Amino acid sequence: MVWLNGEPKPLEGKTLKEVLEELGVELKGVAVLLNGEAFLGLEAPDRPLRDGDVVEVVALMQGG
Repeated sequence: MVWLNGEPKPLEGKTLKEVLEELGVELKGVAVLLNGEAFLGLEAPDRPLRDGDVVEVVALMQGG
């Protein structure tokens, strides 16, 4: 299982970009943590997810 935002999901073998696209997440508007390493959505690694990976998706917001 892959942990996605605290929930176990059967996502092994899919890339982060595939998962984000399936979720309908706009790649330009998110940051992703993969096992504690941060990436902008458009720069998400193109490697398949593995059992035990921990993924957190965070929406980027502008402040003012």
